[in-house]
Amino acid sequence: MEQNIVNVAETKQPTIFKQFMNLVKRNELSHAYLFTGEDGAGQFSVAMGVAMRLFCTNVQNGMPCGQCPECRRIMNYDHPDVVMTKPDGLSIKVDQIRHVKSEFTKSAMEGSKKVFIISEAEKMTTGAANSLLKFIEEPTGNVVSFLISKNRNLVLPTIISRTQVVEFPSLSKKLMVEELKSSGVKPSEVNLMISITNSMDEINEWLKDDWFENTQRLLEKWFTYLVKSDAMAMPFIQMSLMPLITNKERQRIVISMMISLFDDVLQMKYETLSADQVKYPGILEQTKQAATKWNNDQVLAMLDELLNMNSSMNVNVNFQNIIESVTLKILTISQSEFVKG
Repeated sequence: MEQNIVNVAETKQPTIFKQFMNLVKRNELSHAYLFTGEDGAGQFSVAMGVAMRLFCTNVQNGMPCGQCPECRRIMNYDHPDVVMTKPDGLSIKVDQIRHVKSEFTKSAMEGSKKVFIISEAEKMTTGAANSLLKFIEEPTGNVVSFLISKNRNLVLPTIISRTQVVEFPSLSKKLMVEELKSSGVKPSEVNLMISITNSMDEINEWLKDDWFENTQRLLEKWFTYLVKSDAMAMPFIQMSLMPLITNKERQRIVISMMISLFDDVLQMKYETLSADQVKYPGILEQTKQAATKWNNDQVLAMLDELLNMNSSMNVNVNFQNIIESVTLKILTISQSEFVKG
């Protein structure tokens, strides 16, 4: 496990991780950094890797060994000079920062260095952020702090101005696919997931209770009705689909899943959809039928209707009414000699 953290950092962000290894080697680390980027882009792994490099007693080719007692204790969250904080519930509270502040004022217990890693820093309350501010601004001793946030715009500007901001680029599609597969995500779900998000945290939420798999399966059934011009697509929404769409976030995900479905059709029509890019492999034959049956203008008109669903949501139209209205329009378009004006 210990070595895996270094491998993850090297794999996800090789350039950034190498730069930080060189900074440690040259003793040029700054006192505070803000790592920003999408969930799963390697921010925490890089911060942990730097901590390991600082304390490692058996550095190998400029990298932490991942095997010495110091590396192991850091990875087990059991090193007295590596202090980590994350939200307690929905936010990082003042009491949590008080603990960090008390650690700031102590001398390092086993060496001359201390490392602080604050995950989801954008969730600090204003009071907590202000409480931390002066300690970031005026660190005591040999201290390096890593604040990790997926949205720098939610971090207090005064905090940002006192840290070095490092933007973590999104993972490549290849890395995302590998990570999802290694996490046990079914191959039939991978392409659809990465067409919607780059966030592993978000994907892990979708996987709870098999929600994503069930929703994908029901959308395939819904689409099959549409390809057949079967009016059963309408009652199917109320009977089967709506019970899974329990909040606003899931509503937006379902819209994205629908758009991805019709994107497969459009790409198939233009012959740009390769076998390893299909987002709905379970209904490949129906997708081919749709690409043959519907002309370009029809598919584009259907996509327009789907894209307009977000606008309808923004004015608080009932979501079931939105889906039913779009379904009816798609059925109408599919049965007409539609030519886009």
